[in-house]
Amino acid sequence: MNALILSWEYPPRIIGGLGTHVHQLAVNLARIGVNVHVVTKDAPDAPDYERADDVHIHRVPLYPPEIPQDEWVPWTLQFNMALMERAVPIINDRIGKVHVLHAHDWLVAHAAIALKHAYRIPLVATIHATEYGRHQGHIPPGMSKIIHQIEWWLTFESVRTITCSNYMKEEVTRIFELPEDKVTVIPNGIEYELFRCDTDTERIRRQFVEPDSRMIFFVGRLVYEKGVQTVIEAMPMVLKEFPDLRFLVAGTGPHARALQVMIEELGLGEKIKLLGFVDSTKLVKFYKCADITVVPSIYEPFGMVVLEAMVAGSPVIVADTGGLKEIVVHEETGLCFKPGNPESLAQAMIRVLSDDELARRLTADAQRFIGEKYNWGRIARHTMEVYQRSIREYEYRPRALHVCPPIPESAQGG
Repeated sequence: MNALILSWEYPPRIIGGLGTHVHQLAVNLARIGVNVHVVTKDAPDAPDYERADDVHIHRVPLYPPEIPQDEWVPWTLQFNMALMERAVPIINDRIGKVHVLHAHDWLVAHAAIALKHAYRIPLVATIHATEYGRHQGHIPPGMSKIIHQIEWWLTFESVRTITCSNYMKEEVTRIFELPEDKVTVIPNGIEYELFRCDTDTERIRRQFVEPDSRMIFFVGRLVYEKGVQTVIEAMPMVLKEFPDLRFLVAGTGPHARALQVMIEELGLGEKIKLLGFVDSTKLVKFYKCADITVVPSIYEPFGMVVLEAMVAGSPVIVADTGGLKEIVVHEETGLCFKPGNPESLAQAMIRVLSDDELARRLTADAQRFIGEKYNWGRIARHTMEVYQRSIREYEYRPRALHVCPPIPESAQGG
């Protein structure tokens, strides 16, 4: 089987969890015999083409003029032109032999759909998150409405749609009015050996935490829906009980400046540190150092960070929302708190920090609970089954014109 995957990020370009997901999926598809070509955005010091782990990786530069990435829609359209320019010769060289296209999120939708119709190749789409969810069930006019429409269009044009959790399946079938049978749930996975490995954490402790102090850890993209602001608001309450507590934040994103301002206004500059990007090797050390890993998302389709922390041996506290509820069982594999509620989060943090036996039990139960369920080999095999089903079910139909995407009444505004 030959698969062409389109993604806006792929190592070494990692913006969030999507890049890691696509990388692991591509590598593990290749291990079970799929001939995988990934077309993605270029990255500094990365070659335009390479074959790594039996995956063909094609990286594309953007056309001039330079468009700021925060102007999402024009940036994405320009990026999709570059994707198509690189994908067309790949397909032409293998005409009749590219069996399936796989698009990851709306940022590659235009190229994926154009290639589907031009070459009549079945399209599979993975929806990692939605604009509806990122805005907590509200779709503002302007750019957000356009992104929502593109997301709908991608699911409409796909033969099969993949989501990472039952929560996301319910969301996309409801807001995009998809038949339930069209959507398959395949969870994200984890590199078990990487996060289980023994590693020296003493250097991290010496660098960021005073002796005998406690440490809270967060990793993720710094955007509002990831909820870091909730932890910052909870910190003054927890510091009354644990004055030597430190909160370390790993990740980058457009919300970083606002978070830093918030930290300074609360006088927490010595207690909270924004670390910026942390690579996977060092990330393991932070998990293993942490007294708690907190996942405070307001909106979370899955929660790969939770799996990583569990496997690494860190107790987890998560917001009671989205896909997180499918991984964490409250009081058994972690603690849950009310999303966006700093008082609820502070209470949970104080409980774990005050009770070493509770922390040990949560960690041990979590490691037993997840077992090998999130194995990338299993996920790749399940994805190949979706490819095979898509090929069997595919029947070419000309592109539908004047089709209006649904917008849930509850989400309309402005």
